[in-house]
Amino acid sequence: MLGSESKEIRDDVRRWVEDGPSQLSMLAGLLHEYERLRERVAIAEREQERLRSLTYENEQLHNRVETAERQGDRLRDEVGRLRAELEQHQRERVEVAEQLSDVLNQVLLRLRPQPG
Repeated sequence: MLGSESKEIRDDVRRWVEDGPSQLSMLAGLLHEYERLRERVAIAEREQERLRSLTYENEQLHNRVETAERQGDRLRDEVGRLRAELEQHQRERVEVAEQLSDVLNQVLLRLRPQPG
């Protein structure tokens, strides 16, 4: 029994020695592929960080746009209010001018010498 086990062990060792170079070549290939993938992961992580930064900047710009839009809405409302106020003042000015004209016409009529 010891002889058959010894023969099996010798056969296994011989097979390992024969397969060793191809196994080492395959292992070297796997290590090379592992390094290549690690580099790609590092590149992807840097790109992800860059995209996170851009996303943050985009959110900040979006917030600024929303703030500017709200401010624009408030300013449009204020312009509308001021225009209405201006129109009211112009109407009042016309009314005052008409009333002043009527008063002056009445004063002039009284100041004119009466015929006769």
